[in-house]
Amino acid sequence: MKKRIPPAALQQPTAPVQVPQVTQPQATPAPASVPPIPPAPAAGAGKPTPPTQQDLYTAMFESLDPSGTDEKHKRRDEVFKQYLSSTVEAHAVSKTYNVLLIHDESTMIRGDADRVYAAASSFTDRKPLLLVLYSTGGSIGSAYLIGKLCREYAKEKFVVVVPRQAKSAATLICCAADEIHMGSLSELGPIDPQIDELPALGLKHSVEHLADLVKQNPAASEMFARYLHYSLKPVHLGYYERVAQSAAQYAERLLSLHPGTLPKSAGKIAADLVYTYKDHGFVIDRAEAEIIFGPQVVKTRTPEYDFGNSVYRVLSSVAEFAGWLNHGFYMIGNTDSKPMFWKRRT
Repeated sequence: MKKRIPPAALQQPTAPVQVPQVTQPQATPAPASVPPIPPAPAAGAGKPTPPTQQDLYTAMFESLDPSGTDEKHKRRDEVFKQYLSSTVEAHAVSKTYNVLLIHDESTMIRGDADRVYAAASSFTDRKPLLLVLYSTGGSIGSAYLIGKLCREYAKEKFVVVVPRQAKSAATLICCAADEIHMGSLSELGPIDPQIDELPALGLKHSVEHLADLVKQNPAASEMFARYLHYSLKPVHLGYYERVAQSAAQYAERLLSLHPGTLPKSAGKIAADLVYTYKDHGFVIDRAEAEIIFGPQVVKTRTPEYDFGNSVYRVLSSVAEFAGWLNHGFYMIGNTDSKPMFWKRRT
C-alpha cells in the first residue's frame, strides 16, 4: 500500500532543498592473505555473469561473521552454487557424466551415504557417473554403501577422480570404480580399519612383536607372559582381526563388480590393500595404484582428471578460506547440494 502524502507536502518549498549525496556501499573486505580461488569462467552470450572470486569471499565473510543472518547464509550458499556450477559447466566432461562430489577433511560417517543417495537419485538423465573424491577415510560401512550406490546409479560406467587423496575407507570407494583417474599428487592408501584412532591390525602386530622379543630373550618369557595376562583379553585380539577381515570382504565384493578389468583376482587385491602395508598413512601413488588395480582401471593425464582437479581447487580454497574465519567446510552431493559450514571450537 502506498503512503499517503499530506497536502502540505505537495506545496512548493520556499527554499531550495539540499539533496544528500548517496555513495555506493562497499562490500565487506575479506581478511588479508587468503587462499586464491580460481576465477570463474566467463558467461556465454545470453547468460548471467557468474559470481567472481570476490563475490564468493565477500558472501562467506559476511555470513560467517557472528552477526551473519539467515538471509546472508542463503545468499552465501547461492553464490557458492553458482560459482561451482560455472566451474563444472566450463568442462566438456560435465556433459558426459552425472557428477557427484565428496570433499571432506573430517571423518566419513554413515550419514554421508544418505547425502550421496539423495544426490545420485536426483539426476533425471541416466549417464555414466563421475565422483570427485577427496577424503582421509572413516567408516568402512559407509564407504561400502557409497561404492554400491554409485554403481547402482551409473549408466554403463562409474568413474572416480582423485585430485589429491582418497585414503583408507575412501580407497574402498575406489574399489567399486571402473576407472580411477589420478595425477602427480594423487594418493590412495591401505584399507586398514581404525579403532579409537589405532589400526585394527596393530594389536595383532604388537603381539607378534612381543613373541619375537621372547624368542630373542627366553629368560624374559615369564615377564612378557605376565604383561600380556594383565593387559590383553584374547577376545580383543579376535575382534580386531575380524574387523580387518570385514574390510577385506567389503573390498573384494566391490572389486568383483568389474572383474574383467583387474590384473588379478578381487580377493588377492583386497588382501593386499588390507594386510600388505604396515603404515596407515602409506602413500599409494598413481604408479603403485596401476600395479594394484591395473592399467585398465587407473588412468592418468585425462580430461576427467583435469576436470576433477579444477573442482578440487575451488572446494579446497573454500575450505581454506573458511578456516581463516574459524569455520569448517565440507561438500557432499552434487552441484545443487547445500555446502556445509560450521563453527570450530576455540
